[in-house]
Amino acid sequence: MILTIARREWAAAFKTPLGWLLLAASQLVLAWVFLQVLDQFSGIEVPANTPGLNLALSHHLFGTAAVLLLLVAPLLGTRTLSTERREGTDQLLGAAPVTIAAVLLGKFLGVLVPLLLVALLPPGLTLTLYGAAPVDAGLFLAATLGLALVALLFAAVGLYAASLSAQPALGTLLGYGILLFLSVLNRADQLGADLVSVLDWLSWNQHLYWFLTGVVRLSDVGYFLLMTLLFLALTCRRLANLRQ
Repeated sequence: MILTIARREWAAAFKTPLGWLLLAASQLVLAWVFLQVLDQFSGIEVPANTPGLNLALSHHLFGTAAVLLLLVAPLLGTRTLSTERREGTDQLLGAAPVTIAAVLLGKFLGVLVPLLLVALLPPGLTLTLYGAAPVDAGLFLAATLGLALVALLFAAVGLYAASLSAQPALGTLLGYGILLFLSVLNRADQLGADLVSVLDWLSWNQHLYWFLTGVVRLSDVGYFLLMTLLFLALTCRRLANLRQ
């Protein structure tokens, strides 16, 4: 049943222009960033204080992909939950002999797969450099893993925000609000050192940074998995309350 719900979401996303437009727009933006980075290294002399090609691509290309995931995830989440609640089609799943957890996991996979497709665009672009420039495969594999974990978290946040409102526009704004809040928590430098340390841990971009430098730490992997499970649990609770 989980895969049946997920396939239904994938069909809804890619049988309409929405999914393809999001992928095309993401590819266009990432290709432009890719060419901009390559342009810095195409001259005879590389500008001073410029990181190596691999590190520059990891930070700029994969970092831009993370921003694109932030922009896309709430849109997909509201299409999955808020739109169904507004149109009343969620009542069909509610009347079916399927648990709320199964419905949630199916919809989670339905949102996650398009996000993973976006996350695979940067490593696809870096593959074009093989044979033409030295490529640090380990660095890009770590960065790709980081993007995949970001996609997990953003998909869960997008679904949770969508569960809070039956209005797609409001659900999207709530999703952006939560993700932006988790993005700027570490900017509160004027607070105490202990609190700043906690806020740094709660900020997803602080954890992604290590993946973009080629360092895979269990603490960072654990952060993304824990936060994903937290938002999925909150969404499950919210859906259970709505069903009652």
